[in-house]
Amino acid sequence: MRKWLPLLVLNFCILAAVSWLAAGATPAQQSATPTPPPPTWTPGPAPIKTPQGAPLPAVGQGGGAIELQVRFGPATLKHGPEAWTVVQWQDAWGDWHDVEGWRGTLDEVVSAEGRKIWWVYRQDLGKGPFRWLVYNRAGGKLLAASQLFNLPGVSGQTAKVQVVLEP
Repeated sequence: MRKWLPLLVLNFCILAAVSWLAAGATPAQQSATPTPPPPTWTPGPAPIKTPQGAPLPAVGQGGGAIELQVRFGPATLKHGPEAWTVVQWQDAWGDWHDVEGWRGTLDEVVSAEGRKIWWVYRQDLGKGPFRWLVYNRAGGKLLAASQLFNLPGVSGQTAKVQVVLEP
């Protein structure tokens, strides 16, 4: 029995290692098609809204801004005060993901034009592509999706995106 003990221990170790390796391999890992990584991009700590005409905060620290300008038509003007905006980013597989923190009602609506501004931190300058979605209200019907855009590439810049809502 003593001469078989090392052989039994070795066989047990080999079987345990093979079982461990087989259990750790998921079907996605065995597939030839890579799976996309989970969405991880979010803007810096907290977007900062700026009122009409106010300078962007901390521009000297190397940031920028994105600004949505919405022109309402006669039939869509009623949605102005409740209009809900969401910024999304596109991953390498073409899937869209909401940017946490960059969603909310318009900052202001004057006459038939509304606007929304979000601060962009220096580490995020030049990233893209993004798009802006406009809904009639939070959780409501999609009214429009903007053209694709990138975040400003240079400190102090504002990337302006226009959406026209006509009946």
